Amino acid sequence: MKMSFKLLLMLGGPIVIAVLCTRPAFGNTLEESEQYYRAGVAYYLGKGAPKSAKVAAEHFETAALQNHANAEFSLGVLYEKGEGVTQSMAEAIKWYEKAALQNHAKAQFNLGQILFEGFGTTRNLSVGFFWLEKSALQNHAKAQYKVGCAYLEGKGTEKNLLLANEWLRKAAAQGDKEAISLLNLLQETLALAQ
Repeated sequence: MKMSFKLLLMLGGPIVIAVLCTRPAFGNTLEESEQYYRAGVAYYLGKGAPKSAKVAAEHFETAALQNHANAEFSLGVLYEKGEGVTQSMAEAIKWYEKAALQNHAKAQFNLGQILFEGFGTTRNLSVGFFWLEKSALQNHAKAQYKVGCAYLEGKGTEKNLLLANEWLRKAAAQGDKEAISLLNLLQETLALAQ
């Protein structure tokens, strides 16, 4: 759709031009969805584009509708926080799940955390644990910590102290401070028990 500059000015002047120019004319190839995603990041951060969570959300949604996992995750974050969009945990969960199904470790963690804790939705320990473990298997340190705690407490899975120790050690090896503290506490408790 080509319009002359004069026609754009007649339709609404510079405002219409600015609105039309905020969304690049990309198609639906993988490279183009990546361009939409990168444009969303630029608008969100205000680097190379005016800072606007609303415009970022539009770009993320365009890329997410083309199954771009990072854009799906980013859109989930915006819906969870209510940045540039109306806050909606249902929408956040929807977008996190789409990205999680594409093995996006951060989306798996966020989805697992929301379901495990029941943040803005019905708590589902077993499904939450499922997603946390998938994220942990991709070396997401905070997910490894959460999985270790779940095994330690028997939440969402059966209690298993060996697996708890294994996951907590993996998280600690990545520098997770909570995992390090919990391992130290467990060692002190075991030493006192002997």
